[in-house]
Amino acid sequence: MKIEMFNCIGHSSSNTHNLEPYDRLYSYAMQSWVNALGNISTIDPFARKCPWGTKRNDINPKYLHEYTTHCMDALDFMAQIPKQSAHIVLFDPPFSDRQSNEEYGTCNLYTDPRYISELGRECFRILKNTGLVIKCGYNSNPPAPGFELVRLNICNFGASRNDILISLWQKVQTTLKVGL
Repeated sequence: MKIEMFNCIGHSSSNTHNLEPYDRLYSYAMQSWVNALGNISTIDPFARKCPWGTKRNDINPKYLHEYTTHCMDALDFMAQIPKQSAHIVLFDPPFSDRQSNEEYGTCNLYTDPRYISELGRECFRILKNTGLVIKCGYNSNPPAPGFELVRLNICNFGASRNDILISLWQKVQTTLKVGL
């Protein structure tokens, strides 16, 4: 596993895809699938203004059409994606209650373990074998069992602001069984 630390002082964390450590992991993930037949399918259930996904969702309707292809709950969005159809999942939900309230008018779903576990299982279900998840957050937990940590980028904002951990996970199991 490779770990890199980046100085992100002076940058906003609200558009994570604009941060160098996220961009680097996304570029690495895309390069991993360069020899894939057809188009690389990238799913983003929390797209906001990130244009990278093939299918992009955000619960906030102001991003529909200009930035996203769908406007619905992230779990409902992922449930409609066919099994083993995606190469990459961008997993970047709102970090804080403040950000969640400002952007979505809701409390932070990222702190609901059941909801996040269900999203992680959906990531596993929709990813092709050896597919990749780029996960942003304050921890380096896997999205679900069956994933292996490949890379970890740390975005340091300085002072008393929390770092953002941007991790790259590869699907290494063919079935979602705990303990394998």
